Amino acid sequence: EVGQHSSHKNNHVRQIARDKQWLYPQYHDSQHIKIKRPDELEQEMKDPPENIDKSILDRIQGSMLGMALGDTLGAPVEFEPPEYLTVNPVTDLQGGGTWGLKKGQLNISFTNIRQ
Repeated sequence: EVGQHSSHKNNHVRQIARDKQWLYPQYHDSQHIKIKRPDELEQEMKDPPENIDKSILDRIQGSMLGMALGDTLGAPVEFEPPEYLTVNPVTDLQGGGTWGLKKGQLNISFTNIRQ
């Protein structure tokens, strides 16, 4: 049974390796001596194919939006101790906090995503 689990796991890893080549270094030659630099890879990049799985794209976009909203909700209490949150729970958008943000203002890290 242990061998079967190990074999199944190895097959899964091989499938990921075939499906996600971008996870691995790209080389200039078949001997795998010289790895391509990021600027070289950027020149070879192409737009995503037209047949993107819409449900996966929706999930990615939803997770990014959720992360931005969570960051915006939590910004006024960032770096505060847990006791502060007990007395001052976050129930809606607020201004202020560590960064002095206006009510609903996005953190700078998320405004950079749009660029």
